[in-house]
Amino acid sequence: MTRIVLATGNLHKVAELEALLAPAEVQAAPEGFAPEETGTTLFQNAWIKAAALRERADPDATVVADDSGLVVPALGGRPGIFSARYAGPDATYEDNCRRLLEELEAVEDRSAAFVCVLVGLAPGDRMLVGVGVCAGTIAPALRGAGGFGYDPLFLPDGGPRSMAEMSGPEKAAISHRGRAARRLAALLGAD
Repeated sequence: MTRIVLATGNLHKVAELEALLAPAEVQAAPEGFAPEETGTTLFQNAWIKAAALRERADPDATVVADDSGLVVPALGGRPGIFSARYAGPDATYEDNCRRLLEELEAVEDRSAAFVCVLVGLAPGDRMLVGVGVCAGTIAPALRGAGGFGYDPLFLPDGGPRSMAEMSGPEKAAISHRGRAARRLAALLGAD
């Protein structure tokens, strides 16, 4: 069975990825693991995290790092790589959503996309990459109590509900992270 160590301390991402990468054995990064994300792209930040954990992980395990962001064209692509700290370095999910709504208050084009890059560093110095995108729009107000991050504001194309109004399996079927994880899982299974 494939063993995966996730290069994240975000328990919401760990829970999502654990379900998405099943039946692999998945574990979180060691407590306190938090390398500085100095990249200018989602791929670079995911690689930085994966490379930092690869040095500390069991050599037989595959290290997987996620970097995800919300891209809003009307805001020049922001929040993008700064999605988790859009309202500041110690911002909560609510702070980030509030800032996004304030910036879009008088904006007509509310199109957006969630983007996820998963970088896997497998035994034998193999790098595997899964990318997923979910297009949609930003709602005028928070909707739903599920999910995390910008989920209460994100309305995926083709449906009237926000990601926070969906069940876990519904979200996983269409989400950026779900799509990236399925691509990565296919690569892991191709050993």
